[in-house]
Amino acid sequence: MRRFFLWLCLTGLIWAEPAPLYDLGQEYQEFRKQRGHFSGGDWNAALDRWDGRKHQVMVELGERLGEGSTRTLLEIMGEPDAREGSNWLYYWRGRHDYLFFHCLGEKVLKAEWWMAGE
Repeated sequence: MRRFFLWLCLTGLIWAEPAPLYDLGQEYQEFRKQRGHFSGGDWNAALDRWDGRKHQVMVELGERLGEGSTRTLLEIMGEPDAREGSNWLYYWRGRHDYLFFHCLGEKVLKAEWWMAGE
């Protein structure tokens, strides 16, 4: 039975439960305090690499906060790095690549990515 369960996990037929939203938010907030290559520091794979941990956390936050309230967005991710009209920008790798949320009043309509595409 254990082998069958392990096989199911390894093949992706059973998924691990997603991390609690507030835990992801705390992890993101810790990443925000660090400086990687795109924010004037040295290269840091966790911050700068495609599919590095910061990128993974932000992808999940975008998926889970892409519809909801701006209040929840602020509680989890903090103040945006910039606002462009109704878009709230959260930098992954500076203005090079970032996650943005389309907001209308107190409602988050959707989340999208801007990628430099290099």
